[in-house]
Amino acid sequence: MSTSEHFNCHYCKDSLLGKKYIMKEDTQYCTKCYENLFANCCGGCSLPIGCNSKDLSYKDRHWHEQCFKCAKCSRSLVEKAFAARDDLLLCTECYANDYSSKCATCKKTVMPGSRKMEYKGNSWHETCFLCHRCQQPIGTKSFIPKDSGYFCMPCFEKQYAYQCCACKKAWQEQSTSLLRSASGTASVSPACSAPCLWWDGASSLSATTSCAPTAAGRSDLSAVN
Repeated sequence: MSTSEHFNCHYCKDSLLGKKYIMKEDTQYCTKCYENLFANCCGGCSLPIGCNSKDLSYKDRHWHEQCFKCAKCSRSLVEKAFAARDDLLLCTECYANDYSSKCATCKKTVMPGSRKMEYKGNSWHETCFLCHRCQQPIGTKSFIPKDSGYFCMPCFEKQYAYQCCACKKAWQEQSTSLLRSASGTASVSPACSAPCLWWDGASSLSATTSCAPTAAGRSDLSAVN
């Protein structure tokens, strides 16, 4: 008996001569047996994804092409950006409307996939988180919150930090030998090692006179993708 006469489905033993079949691990199956044994179940309609259907997958879940759609608005998600929430797939618009944060500055939705800045429960678009003084994006650089605004370190030092008349640098630590004079406070600058005159650059400086450490005000800052 020739080899062709024995070309049967490995499972049901029906002849595959002149029929469509599928190979799996060097073994041939008729389409019916292959679908019953190996086809993935669609996460949308719960039916097997047949050999003639496109199988779309995401995190070990599978869908027919026509079943891969937003759980809220039912628009197709094929070849489109989407987000997952509680095992549901949502288009970016529906996800943003229901779950995304609102920017504390422009009040618009921070869309999924865009860069987001977060600090103490508030969220911003990266381009909306600005220094109160220079109006430049702070990004992930060090900053200091002051009153209702946020300042990059250079602007905070210019507006609020004590400065030395001689070396022009910001005063970073409290002096232990301050002497009051009519014109200001006389002291020795740790930066220039010379007697310097210090003045307060801000009219409402808090009780502490030292400039905040580099990491102050951003210990819980995070940037999200």
